[in-house]
Amino acid sequence: MFGADTALVFDALQMSAVIAAVTGGAVYAAMRLRRKSKNRRAVDQVAGSDLEERVRVLERIATDRSIDLAEEIEALRRPQEQQYKEASQ
Repeated sequence: MFGADTALVFDALQMSAVIAAVTGGAVYAAMRLRRKSKNRRAVDQVAGSDLEERVRVLERIATDRSIDLAEEIEALRRPQEQQYKEASQ
């Protein structure tokens, strides 16, 4: 039923399956790494713009000596308190 080269054919098939699995794993890892780096860049960009806005507010607070300064600070705190309440629920 099987010839003399049957063992070699089975060995070649097994090696081909292993090579295909390793190659597929490497391609999957490369795609996942690329997707993570894109997500990380987007998050960094959003965080950077948020940080810039906070710095602008702090600069305005530091340079503005008005009487309403305490009210402005409290107004800035209120949205953060609401975010913490929403996150805890």
